[in-house]
Amino acid sequence: MMLKKLAFLAAIIITCGNLYSQNTGNGWNIYTSFREVKGISLGGNSVWAASSGGLFNFDPSLPSNISKYTTLDGLSSNELTAVSYSSDGRVWAGAFNGAISVFNTNDQSWKQITDILNSTEPSKRVNAFYEYNNFMFFATEFCIVKFNIPQFQFVDQPYTRFGTLTAPTPVYDILVVNDTIWAATRNGIAFANINTNLPISSNWSSFTTTNSVMLDNQSNAMAYFNSRVYIGTDSGMVYFENGALNSYNPLFNGVPLSDPVGKMTVSGGTMYFTAYSNYEGYKGNFRTFKVNSNNLNNLELVEAGNEVNSLKVNAAGDLLIGTVNNGVNIYRNGANNYIIPNGPFSNLQSNIIVDQTGNVWSVSGSLGDWSPRSGIYKYDGTSWTNFTFSTNPVLGNGCCGWVNVYPDRLGNMWVSGWGNGLLKINGNELTRYDESNSVLQAVGGPGFVLTYGTDEDNSGNLWVLNNFVTNSIVNFTQQTSYPPPIGGTASFFTTLAIDNFNTKWMTLHPIEGNVRGLMYFNEGTSPTGALINYSQLGSDIGQVNQVVTDKNGEVWVATNNGVIVIPNPEQVINNPGSVPSLSKMRIIENGISTPLTENVLSIAVDALNNKWLGTISDGVLYVSPDGSTLLARYNTLNSPLIDNKILSISVDSESGTAYFGSEKGIVSNKTIAVNPLAECDKIKAGPNPFVVPSGSTLKIDGLVAESTVKIISISGVLVAEFETPGGRIAEWDGKDLNGNYVSSGIYIIAGFNKDASKVCTGKVAIVRN
Repeated sequence: MMLKKLAFLAAIIITCGNLYSQNTGNGWNIYTSFREVKGISLGGNSVWAASSGGLFNFDPSLPSNISKYTTLDGLSSNELTAVSYSSDGRVWAGAFNGAISVFNTNDQSWKQITDILNSTEPSKRVNAFYEYNNFMFFATEFCIVKFNIPQFQFVDQPYTRFGTLTAPTPVYDILVVNDTIWAATRNGIAFANINTNLPISSNWSSFTTTNSVMLDNQSNAMAYFNSRVYIGTDSGMVYFENGALNSYNPLFNGVPLSDPVGKMTVSGGTMYFTAYSNYEGYKGNFRTFKVNSNNLNNLELVEAGNEVNSLKVNAAGDLLIGTVNNGVNIYRNGANNYIIPNGPFSNLQSNIIVDQTGNVWSVSGSLGDWSPRSGIYKYDGTSWTNFTFSTNPVLGNGCCGWVNVYPDRLGNMWVSGWGNGLLKINGNELTRYDESNSVLQAVGGPGFVLTYGTDEDNSGNLWVLNNFVTNSIVNFTQQTSYPPPIGGTASFFTTLAIDNFNTKWMTLHPIEGNVRGLMYFNEGTSPTGALINYSQLGSDIGQVNQVVTDKNGEVWVATNNGVIVIPNPEQVINNPGSVPSLSKMRIIENGISTPLTENVLSIAVDALNNKWLGTISDGVLYVSPDGSTLLARYNTLNSPLIDNKILSISVDSESGTAYFGSEKGIVSNKTIAVNPLAECDKIKAGPNPFVVPSGSTLKIDGLVAESTVKIISISGVLVAEFETPGGRIAEWDGKDLNGNYVSSGIYIIAGFNKDASKVCTGKVAIVRN
């Protein structure tokens, strides 16, 4: 049903302040792509751009100085679809899910408007804003709503019906000219006197293909130019004059233009608009034209090649183009100048890994629009470097994306391509391998090499899965390959993990290929391996998503119904071809052991051997080494996670930072799961001084493995003692052995290993409130 009337009239839900403060002390960060710009608005000398990764702004005269805003800063959603800078200095950012975030540039505060977000409409996207007098009009997927800017509240009921147009109808653009409000919709063009009761359908008039010269009802954009209202439709342009619509087919190179028109803007005596070809749903031949008021019959081509979502012209005469894949293009003096905030090339992050030096690597997989929007992305802690075909032709431009990243112990990064073979990155040197220069095999034609999972064995040999070929299990280091134990050339392998006995554990695709489940292989046994099918994994399992090995040598398998653990993988060495003992991960809560039934897409093991589980719809679960204790649960409601569908997880054991990949970008969280020190040094504690009570804990950094920590008063009295998680960092809540907060003073911190052969010390000042 449509938005409730009272919600618009009286019960609007508006929240103030940041949803999550972007304070690096809280340990969270967000990394998104700002390349896909959905809308542009001008405010003073600034350009505000709404992108699929958040909001950013810059001054065209200083384009390198870019400010970025995400949900950590105050946005309700990063998936923005529209933006408007109002005359009172506020920035209105509308999102795909209907959320509207309003940023006041005068005092840097945020407000949230959630009525559209909380409505029951199936599609809620905010498509456009239009400011008129003291009101802001919102164009959405199902209505127009009117908002009083000074009072910061809705007025009127939503406008859901426009004369005879089919309702509900998405509204893509709004224009007000001489007290007439115009709406470009999917089902035609609507207009009405703005001073009438607009929620009443009969007060609106409309144009469609049945009562006008329109050839297509879908209307995309509007502009007031040369005393006429021009409308861009999916079959060219029309204009309104003297009470009727008229066709407008200006000439380009002597040929009338009748292609779909997407976006429009006017600057003085010039109108700019975008056009494209649309063949059976496939868009192409993207062009931006301009036409002058003194020569309406002839067009001039301004720019070509960029798919465009927004057009504006600033006071300096720059044409600002919001592109689908290249950020904001400042078109000036016949040249393109692309403004793209640094970030990963894509928001789709299907596989993430952290290398030995702390660099984060990721790929987008073979899903979605893999060309030209896919590549390999590297974050060095400061900035992102994106490897794409346009910047690195060695990647190849064939089907169908890069699916897996793996750092070997020698410092090389190996990237598996679904069609482009295997890529090795060593510093600035990139080498691609296929059947012409390696043991890898092609399928279906030269150069089409399908690789996926990679891992190293105990000797440092790199193994890679080469799909739909005779020998699909490849020791790439030794340039030898083996057939799978079962399935032959129709096996579609995905992830790979090698255990302490050099057995290769491989997940199989749930749809493609002729075998399903988990397969293992060891070239040193006879038979070489076996398939563990769904029924053998568990009666309720119908998909395996990932396999990993933990620090105890156990094999953990993510499935559509929880996690399966193989505690003793040596069984398949002693009894080749058998099904080893399996157990389903269970969580103990309130003394009751319950099997985990979440659809788990990804697993990562941290320095403490705790497991991070990424689910399909419930965010991240953080569990103890055996999985029995739920240590934490993170989702979009209780944390800065930007999506509850977690495709990939990787944890940096040196910094404790966990990275979560999703379809909407990457989120990281700083944890205490850090590799312990080999030898003692001085303990560093922070914050110092430590105020108690407070909402935070004291971080004790500088411990050796499996330390016990003692807190001792300056007079030598033992105040607190506890076991640490086992890594370099531990936490203390400021309470003594009796559960009471300690008094103000200086305290000694002592950490020591099991036999007390290594003792680390430090001190902290406590301030008691």
